Amino acid sequence: MAFNKTELIDRLNALGFPKSEVILTFDEFFEGNEIENSLSVNIPWKPSITEFRITFQSLLDSQLATNVFIRIVDIDDPEEWVYSDTIYVVGDLSMTELAYRIKNLKPDGIETGWYYGLPVNIGAYDQSKNIYTIYWD
Repeated sequence: MAFNKTELIDRLNALGFPKSEVILTFDEFFEGNEIENSLSVNIPWKPSITEFRITFQSLLDSQLATNVFIRIVDIDDPEEWVYSDTIYVVGDLSMTELAYRIKNLKPDGIETGWYYGLPVNIGAYDQSKNIYTIYWD
């Protein structure tokens, strides 16, 4: 189900954004999102939103990742959507394999765990899986 920005902001505000760490699921962030500036706008070279979507969808399709979450950083810019510079991957893959599979996205770093703290809306997830924070500064 695609959201419009107003509905999305209402949901994020109800979760306590910006004081609280909040995330969106892969589908919530990417479904209907064609806004090129909604991910990693701060870096000089960046992949297209389609390349981000395809890369992370392949991790989900291969079942190496059980979840992909997008950390929300800003709700005002870009005007058309919300902004992120961080993606969380939960799955059975190693950091080496993850780095190989996302090298086309040229992240600035990959860390283990919830690098910015546990999101308030994480809900239930398999805690036996590896958790990686991927960021673009």
